[in-house]
Formats: sequence, C-alpha cells, structure tokens
Amino acid sequence: MVLLSSIKRAYCRIKNCWAPSANTQRSLLLLLGGIGVLFSIVSSPLKAQNVVELLRFESAERTIYKQEPVQRLIQARLTVDGLAMVCDTAYRYLDRSELLAIGNLQIETDNAIIWTDSLRYFSKNERSLFRGRVIIEQENTRLFGTSVDYNFEEKIAYFTYGIRLVDSTGVLTANRGTYFEEQDSALFIEHVQLLTEEEYAESDFMTLARKSKRSYLSGNVLIDNLSDQQRIRADSIYADSTGFRQLIGNAVIRTIDSAANNTLDGPMPEINTAEINTPDDPTPESNTNIESDTTFVFAPIVKVYDKDSTFTFQSDSLSQSWSTNFSTRSDSLQYDSELEEFTLTGQPIAWYDNTELNAKTIIAQTDSNELSLLYLLNEAFVTVRAEKSGRFNQLKADTVITRFIDGRLHTMTLEPNVTILYFTQNEEEVNDGAIELNTPLANIRFVDDDIDELAATASQGFVFEEDSSLSLRRLEGFRWNPNDRPSKPSIDLEYRFDAVPNEPAFILPYRFQQYVNDKKSVNFNPK
Repeated sequence: MVLLSSIKRAYCRIKNCWAPSANTQRSLLLLLGGIGVLFSIVSSPLKAQNVVELLRFESAERTIYKQEPVQRLIQARLTVDGLAMVCDTAYRYLDRSELLAIGNLQIETDNAIIWTDSLRYFSKNERSLFRGRVIIEQENTRLFGTSVDYNFEEKIAYFTYGIRLVDSTGVLTANRGTYFEEQDSALFIEHVQLLTEEEYAESDFMTLARKSKRSYLSGNVLIDNLSDQQRIRADSIYADSTGFRQLIGNAVIRTIDSAANNTLDGPMPEINTAEINTPDDPTPESNTNIESDTTFVFAPIVKVYDKDSTFTFQSDSLSQSWSTNFSTRSDSLQYDSELEEFTLTGQPIAWYDNTELNAKTIIAQTDSNELSLLYLLNEAFVTVRAEKSGRFNQLKADTVITRFIDGRLHTMTLEPNVTILYFTQNEEEVNDGAIELNTPLANIRFVDDDIDELAATASQGFVFEEDSSLSLRRLEGFRWNPNDRPSKPSIDLEYRFDAVPNEPAFILPYRFQQYVNDKKSVNFNPK
C-alpha cells in the first residue's frame, strides 16, 4: 500500500506539471505501440530465432500470410541479426526463423549496400534470397543481377541468373557468377564478357582475383586489344597485374598495323558511362580482312609481357608466323613490338616471296609489318627459286644480312665462308650456265629482286656451261621446304557474343537512384 500511494503521488505531480497536447498524445501512443510490437517480436514464441529491432514503421499487425502466422510491418526501417534494412513491407514468420521483405529494399552491412525488390532471409544460417532488381555495392564496385543467393556470414553472393560487375576500369558480365566479398574475387560462368577502355575479352569461364589483379580465362578465349589493334585467341589465358599473360593451347596472335583503314568490324561492345567512372566507348578496330599490314603468330603456348605502350611475346614451342610477304617456322620465337623485331631459334626457317632462309638464328626487323632487315646467324643458307627457269640460286655463309626498301629486296651482305651458286640466262632469257663463287665477303645489290651487281673480295670461282643436269646442282647444306611454309590463315577471330549492353537489364530501383544522386551532390565540387 505504501508503494501504491507513492506512485499515485508521483503521478499527481507529473499531471499537475505537464499536460500533453493532442499531437503529443498521438506520438506517445505510436511510440508505446512500437515498443509493444518490439517487445512482442523479441519475446514471441521461441520457434522464431531471428532478432528483429524496429527503428521506424507506419503500421504493424499480426496476421495470416499465405496460410502462415506472421507479423506484418508497413514502411519499416529495422535491423535483423544486426543487418539494417528499409522496405515497403516486411513479414516475420512466427513459426520459423525466416523474414520476407518486399518492395524498395535497401540493406546495409559493415562494408556493402544492397538494393533489391524482395528478400527472403533465413536467420539460422544467415542465408538470403534476393530476387528482382538486385544491386550490391562494395567500395567502388557494383554488381547487378536478378536472382542472387547471399550468405551474410561468409559474405558470398551467388548470381544464378546473370551477373554484371562494374568498377572504374570497365564492365564484366556473364550468365552466372559468384562474388566473394571479403576476398574481393569472383567466378564467372558462361557467356563471359569483359570490356575496358583498352580491351574487350570473351570466354566460357573466368576467375578474377581483384586484390592481386590476377585472372584466368578458359574456353575459347578471345581478347581484342583495342588500342594496339591486336587480337588474341587461345584455349585459356592467365593474366596478372605485371602485364604478363600466358596463352595456353592453340594460341593465335593477330596484329594489324596502325596505318590500316579504320572500319567497323561488326557490333562493338559499349561501356556504361552512367555507372561507376566507366570509360568512354572504345574506338572500333581496323578492318579484319587479311591485308599486307596484318601478321599472325601461332603456337601451342605463348607468353606475353605488356609494358606501357609496348609488348613482347615469346614461345618456346613449335611456332609459326604469317604475313602476305613473310612467314616463319621455328622451335622458339620472340617478338618485341618496340623494335618490331622477330627472333627465331631452334631450326628456324623463314620465307619471303620465292626465297627460303635457314640458319641457327634468324632475326627479322619490320617497319609497319614490311620487312626492313633480315639477319641469318650461324650456318646461314639462302635458296631462291628463279620464277622463270625454276632453278635454285643458292647462297651460304656464316652470316647473311639482307636489307629491304619498301618491302623489296635491296642489298645483301654475306661473310665469312661465302659460297654463291647463281644460274645465268642470256638476253633471250634462255638458260646458259651457272657461276659458283667462293669468297670471304660478298655484297650484292638487287633491282626488281634480281642481282644487279655483285662485289666480292679475294674470290675464287667456277663457270659452268649449260647442261641439262646443271639444274640439279646443289651446294652442301641445300634446303628447300615449300610444304613447311605456313599458308594463309583462315582462322575465325570474330566476336562470338553480341555487344555488352550499355545499361543493366532493368530500370534502376528508386532508392538506388536516390543514393546515386545524393552521392553525386556530396561529391560535386564546382570550379
């Protein structure tokens, strides 16, 4: 009784000191109602394990939803197991640890924000099903999908029906994918497409470790270097942040000289400039018709090293290269784009026009894909098949240096241990014998690919009169392997997939648009 009297006296003092207005009374009732709902949510039957804390709502009631007892919250802001979210409608199932939220959802975790049309949350294993328009943002990365299974404990997102990743470098899309939030890595499956300002890539499968900047693509991989006008195809490709790439299995590199006419090669992918700092649309590549400015390289495995605006690549396995006026075959090949230089070792053979070149090492320098210099080092042998007579002019030496002007043979220097076998014709272009010359040094000048002048020092030679058997004369070390010469490639280096969409596959959610607009206004810095 004493306690009751004290309470009554305290109540009388409060009543005399403060008389709430009608608006204040309504706010007080709403607050008490919220506390009541919160109390009922936390202390309701133990079958439901998820702890829901209401921060704000318009209305709340217990009802039946799809034949199950639920607590329905309208225009709610709440936390579930520590996850802050806002939505149009939320249903908390009373008989199981599950929450369904529908309409205009925004969810905030420690390091990510998620927007979705609907969420089904399973408290026991912190697993969620996002459906509809799903956007996940972590730092400067945004992921888009329409069906995402998300594990809040492990922070892994499974995109089961389309994935689109956007960051400051470009766009990456696939039919399916998995994003590992803590490791900042991802797995992409089927119809994989990557588009940046510098390159376009497509494959059937891709793994991406973003922190270490490593990636692995497999399954009919195509990479189009948009700035260098170079396309690469291989069964699989590994790449890292140092600019290193390893092309594995049926590797092909096609390079087009920058002087080629620029024409559109089919539908080009586009970059979404409306998303996070994505670059402008890339410049279309050059005409893919096989022209005199195009070079192909083929090998089982090729290692590529990119550095700034230059690159080198090398293959330590059977390699071939082809252009309209120059082809090679070797056990090892290396190319330097800055020098425009091929280095061939391991029984290399090179061909230009009707000429075959053999040596222990062959170095070919080009200028806009036109031959400019050829070095044959150690056991050099040059075989030239005369177009009209069909006979083989032959030159051998320790070293042969050949110079070209505008892609045409100009001069040749041979030294030492030089031997030259040259078949002659009279003014009527009829065979009339041959000359064989031995000398330590010879210089030859050509006009229209024919010998115009030959200068030799301390030479010793032989003249052979015309004879039917003369055409069979061969110098020691003679080689002629036209069947080994790489033929004109017919490989398809076209895109398999349509252009990368410039926008996500859905209209952006309202709360996401608000977020982007607010972020822009905060970052706005007028000059």
